[in-house]
Amino acid sequence: MIIGAKYFNDKNNWYVQTNNPTEEMLRKTGNKGFLESCGSTTAINCLAPLGYNVEIVCPGSYKPQPEEVLTDWFNDPGNYSKMRRARGNMNPASIPGNRVPQYYEPAVWDVFGVQCKFAWISSNKQIVEYLSKDCAVQVCLKKPGHYIAIVAFDMDKQEFIYNDSWPGRIKTKMGFNDRFKLNYNNLHNFIIVYPKKEQM
Repeated sequence: MIIGAKYFNDKNNWYVQTNNPTEEMLRKTGNKGFLESCGSTTAINCLAPLGYNVEIVCPGSYKPQPEEVLTDWFNDPGNYSKMRRARGNMNPASIPGNRVPQYYEPAVWDVFGVQCKFAWISSNKQIVEYLSKDCAVQVCLKKPGHYIAIVAFDMDKQEFIYNDSWPGRIKTKMGFNDRFKLNYNNLHNFIIVYPKKEQM
């Protein structure tokens, strides 16, 4: 039995971070840290499998990528006051906002109208509890520092099913619906929970 996001197994709901304008600009300028939008893309990789509409509509024919618009929110000085309210001990002008997990609550609400929730955890079993409520969960790896989207849990195999926005990160995996065991110990002790659509 598999629990989690309703559309976790639909590859059309998988977004990658290697093809958006911010990454392209950083790449063109020779920035070695060009893989910067993993958090924003992971948020989309949580929202889309839950059935949320992440399409960004412009007056003209251009269709911005949703993770790009979310990345813009994190790095827009006009949002610094909201970021300070979300995490008062950090200066949002000193770090890319997409790296700070507490900032996702106001960012995702402003851009997509979805109330995600930042939480501290002490065990991976707490992630399973959220997945059992048909949620998706954004987590951050310790090494490398990188966000991924946990979209489901295989109860029989005791494995998390996740989507990685950086598909070439692990050569033996493709990035979509990859797996790791419940006792995996490379996760930071915080999560960002995205509710199933009916919970709005």
